[in-house]
Amino acid sequence: MLNRRLQVAEYLFMAGSVVGFALSVAFGQIIYAAVPVSVALLLNLINRLRLEQQMRRRLNTVIAQLHRQLSQESQSLYEQHLKDTIASLDAQFPRYFSQLDPSDSQVSGVMPRQEDRDTTQLKAQLTNLEQSLNSVVQYLNSSSLPVRVEQLETAIASMTTEIAKIQHRRSDARNPQIEAIERRLEAIEQWDAQPPLPRSVTQSQPIFESQPLAAPNFSPPIPTWNQLHTLTGHSDWVSSLAISPDGQTLVSGSFDTTIKLWKLSAGTLIRTLSSHSKGVLSVVISPDGKTLASGGFDETIKLWRLDTGELIRTLSDHTGSVRALAIASDSQTLISGSFDETIKLWRLDTRELLNNLTKNTGQVSVIALMPDEQTLASGASDGLITLWSLDTSKASAKPSTRLLTGNLSSVNSLAISPDGQILAAGCTDGTIKVWRFDTLALLDVFQGHSGPVMSAVFSFDGQLLITGSADGTIKIWHLKAARQLGVLTNDSSAAVQSVAMSPDGQLLAGGGAGGMIKVWQRID
Repeated sequence: MLNRRLQVAEYLFMAGSVVGFALSVAFGQIIYAAVPVSVALLLNLINRLRLEQQMRRRLNTVIAQLHRQLSQESQSLYEQHLKDTIASLDAQFPRYFSQLDPSDSQVSGVMPRQEDRDTTQLKAQLTNLEQSLNSVVQYLNSSSLPVRVEQLETAIASMTTEIAKIQHRRSDARNPQIEAIERRLEAIEQWDAQPPLPRSVTQSQPIFESQPLAAPNFSPPIPTWNQLHTLTGHSDWVSSLAISPDGQTLVSGSFDTTIKLWKLSAGTLIRTLSSHSKGVLSVVISPDGKTLASGGFDETIKLWRLDTGELIRTLSDHTGSVRALAIASDSQTLISGSFDETIKLWRLDTRELLNNLTKNTGQVSVIALMPDEQTLASGASDGLITLWSLDTSKASAKPSTRLLTGNLSSVNSLAISPDGQILAAGCTDGTIKVWRFDTLALLDVFQGHSGPVMSAVFSFDGQLLITGSADGTIKIWHLKAARQLGVLTNDSSAAVQSVAMSPDGQLLAGGGAGGMIKVWQRID
């Protein structure tokens, strides 16, 4: 706003300079031209400086996001190197121990003195080897990842040297110490291969490992959907949809600054809510069906009574557009994500701000709450998904030590399965990435959209994932089969911004370009 005013003032003084020149010629007073010209030049300089500062801030933001992404990629390379080293060591041990032949020089229980010395020396070397393995375990448990890698490489080099000395000596291949070392190696590998839960790890690590999601030879039933209604009340793009817990009311938010309430089964308009000064970006209904929350470009959150449409309160603490909203099962805790790089926790009954999360969130575009409400996932324009350890009873949250990444594409949508086991993320590059929540392993990447995936929702049984894209399609995916089952709409001129499904899974709504909303009914 200040930049606009300075630009207008500059133009006015430039026009005044022209008038001043005319007056200076008429009256012979150079002051009439000098003053407006000087002011116009000063305003031009100020405008250029402010533009330069604004561009510098934007550049710094982009550099910070790229630095964070590169840091996560670097940590992944360290982790992969560690696993490859352990796997290589484990593969070498059976070969080394197979070369330890049983002693054939023992006669009548009497061993020559030289052999006795060799055996004693061998036992000492095996003890040193086991101590080296213990050191590896200690470093794995206590040290940071770079130190762990460095020290593990040192320990491996030491053990390799020890083995080289041992392999030409004679010993009992079934020595209990050897068996103990083999068991320790197996335990180390199992410990390292098992990723801890988000709340138990001690260092941020991006996840790249992939585990197959599809079940072999599985042929899922293909659902049948019939278009039930086409709702055409909005005059601009429909940005967000929500369906009430009883499945009776559909709420739509639009760039035309309005929110409309529809009777879902009949496809009729109930009422229009008009209080936002700019486009509406997100709408959410409380689990008890009493409160509607909406956020928009005007940087505000508005709370409404769903049954009457009465505006209860306007929350104005964000300094950027409010892109994502969620309400906890108690129907009293509201969570909001904004492009001001914050996530805020609110109390609905008192309308007060409870907590403000500001650490490395990026420009938050989407959030999703786990069914147990212990974890919150947020997606940002830098392509990272941050997991937050959440305590709604204390209105507190802190970032988890795990981030989900693997792409440089912005995250546009998040969905969590009803059982809390699967997290799906729709990205700007048109892919849908699917993670297992307890291990944070990347299960699959669905590729089928040719445009950004703007919205995603799970079916009530968690078997299907429905995605809407800017390419004008709504696609249905089966998780167990890991394949696309069908396409509900395919109109490249009608980009899909939001999809929503009724609690019973029988009705599906999709909205986007042109202000149009389509409703389908499942008939099988």
